Amino acid sequence: MENSDTLWIQKNFLDSPDATLIVRGDKVVIVNNAAQELIHGLDLDVNYLIQLVQTDMAENNSATNNCFNCVVKETMHHKSVPIDVMDKKQLQKLTFSLDYYLIDDDNDVYSIVIRNNASKDRLRKMEDSHDIVRKINRTQENERKRISEDLHDSVAQSVYSSIMTLNRMKTGDSEKDKMISQVQEQLRGTLSDIKSLAVDVRPAVLDNFGLTAAIHALIKRMQPSTDIELDFIDKSDDLSILSDDVQTTLYRIVQEAMTNAIKHSNGTTIVVMLVSHKNKISLEVMDDGEGFNMYTKKSYNGSSLGMINMNERVKSLNGYFLVDTKIGEGTTITAEFPYESSTEPTKNEE
Repeated sequence: MENSDTLWIQKNFLDSPDATLIVRGDKVVIVNNAAQELIHGLDLDVNYLIQLVQTDMAENNSATNNCFNCVVKETMHHKSVPIDVMDKKQLQKLTFSLDYYLIDDDNDVYSIVIRNNASKDRLRKMEDSHDIVRKINRTQENERKRISEDLHDSVAQSVYSSIMTLNRMKTGDSEKDKMISQVQEQLRGTLSDIKSLAVDVRPAVLDNFGLTAAIHALIKRMQPSTDIELDFIDKSDDLSILSDDVQTTLYRIVQEAMTNAIKHSNGTTIVVMLVSHKNKISLEVMDDGEGFNMYTKKSYNGSSLGMINMNERVKSLNGYFLVDTKIGEGTTITAEFPYESSTEPTKNEE
């Protein structure tokens, strides 16, 4: 191994956030920075920690007869022991887990890693929170899909049938037929509104043809209602590798960001860019408008998926979300999601 490799491995060990000691027999070989801070901060007795590990090892070995000692040594390379430590400064009991890993059985070398269970609990609660957000969003999208299908298949069809029925009611009486035609025209407007609402709630094209087709359809539908030029730059590859949750979230971000920009940016152009990289998909929605202060301009949050909800939704799927805006310099909204790449590089690999 090259000397430079040894240096960065050593630096990584020393700077690791996990308090770690390497022990040989009952002697400490090396201690990283986090372990030193923990030992000195809580006045921990290192010999006590070593004795805990050795006692636990002895107990594991004594639980089986000699015929199985070799099996135990081969399989039990890691063990965790809970310990309680009194913080004498804060006068409170702290609970840690002491994990030890067998490194070299022949030379009795092992590592001791001390982790604060409170940190574990925070991470667990964070993951639980992300799981709740994912389930809520999935439930909402399923309900949106059901409502969209009902609007299209039931309500829209009923209105269309009413239009056809009115057509058969025309008798040749010009005054009466004129009134019927007016009602039909109103119903056609209602039918158009219902279809638009069904698409807003949950576009069938997203489920049937995927993300890029849905973005193209969204821009085509929004363009007639604004003088702002809407462009879509698609540099993505096969997006089937992305989960339905990720594709839906990316679509909702485009929908919300474009709606907000059309309403509030006072710009001339909105560009949506979707790019496949080696291990991630990136989305950018950019406008050349006047920008804003997102801490004061609450109206920019929108009604369907505000900035906070965008961020929470992306984080729940292990993604990255950023709003970059300055007064007079426009706004760029970025979302990125990692994924496992195929063995073949993508056409946009960096």
